[in-house]
Amino acid sequence: MIRLGLKFLIFPISTLLLLTNCSDKAPIEEEKFIQVYVDLLILQDTTATNDTNLTSLKGIVLSKHNVTAEDYKNTIDYYNSSPKKWEEFFNKATAYVEKLKQEAGN
Repeated sequence: MIRLGLKFLIFPISTLLLLTNCSDKAPIEEEKFIQVYVDLLILQDTTATNDTNLTSLKGIVLSKHNVTAEDYKNTIDYYNSSPKKWEEFFNKATAYVEKLKQEAGN
């Protein structure tokens, strides 16, 4: 009898958890994520270091933007869920990089 009651309790709780994890919104706001993502790309492309040091430097970049590694991963997963989302994101990230180049040239 107790097992049957637990099944009826576990199902609604697991359904609720599943629904709350399937959000149509990224954990990190898009403009902030663009900055974080571009900073990490620049770090990766300009740093000749081993994986351990790169992971440590990644933590510094995430901390600079007040972003957790989990939120970063979940935001990547959000964009991975749709090629159209990635396309739109990359177009905006490319525009941001071009803006940075122009600012550095001044």
